[in-house]
Amino acid sequence: MHEKDLEVLQCPRCHKALQITNVAPLNGNIGSGGMVCKKGHRWTISDGIPSLIYPPMSGEDEKWISEYNEMAEIYDEAVKVYDEWLGINIQKERENIIRSIINDGPKRIIDVSIGTAANYVALANVVGNAAKSYDLHGVDLSRGMIHIAMRKMQELGIDVGIVHANVLNLPYRKDSFDIVIHTGGINTFSDKASAMNEMLRITKPEGIVVVIDEGLSPDVRESERGKSIINKNSLFAARPPLENIPDKARDVELKYIMNGTFYQIIFRK
Repeated sequence: MHEKDLEVLQCPRCHKALQITNVAPLNGNIGSGGMVCKKGHRWTISDGIPSLIYPPMSGEDEKWISEYNEMAEIYDEAVKVYDEWLGINIQKERENIIRSIINDGPKRIIDVSIGTAANYVALANVVGNAAKSYDLHGVDLSRGMIHIAMRKMQELGIDVGIVHANVLNLPYRKDSFDIVIHTGGINTFSDKASAMNEMLRITKPEGIVVVIDEGLSPDVRESERGKSIINKNSLFAARPPLENIPDKARDVELKYIMNGTFYQIIFRK
């Protein structure tokens, strides 16, 4: 992690500011050590990753995270099955999403459930070296996914502040990010409303939240193609969780992307 990450981080228990203690360096950054808030709550840093999980994960979330940990090394190859099966190029689709939300220059962005950092690879593909001028952050519960994300970003020479934490209680100060993006996970969350409330909380005024996951458009859902897709993967039966969008959200937009197989919700603070 970088010391500048403290500008946006907070204690997940009491929401007070954090300080770093007992630091050991790693490649010129903070590799290991601890973090403590003014109330004395302590957290660890290992392999450059702060662990700020509070409260403990639910059993349902632990089940999904265990699966993500197991498949982390092969995840990028595994999702390529969508390309032929759904008639899309999922990485190009990510690039199109990035183009649509970064149209006015470098921003502070957080990828909630960063996974293997595929969205930031897409950012690099879209803007090239200018990706290094963005203030990029990421959070995930899966340490397996986090390690893949860190490795990929190091290979691209892009700094990303990544934290091991729970989306239901994000360890970030309110009004911190211009763009909050979440792709491919909310369908499995145990508490979708809390997750989206947290995403909106950490968004700056006039900033945007982008939520994307599997879910067929009405037309595709009723087609033989749609029925076949759902039969193969029940996650595609999910419907956009519009009822879980915070009441304070503004300018809510819903559309279907990737040949009508994923929903995209965008709302503004």
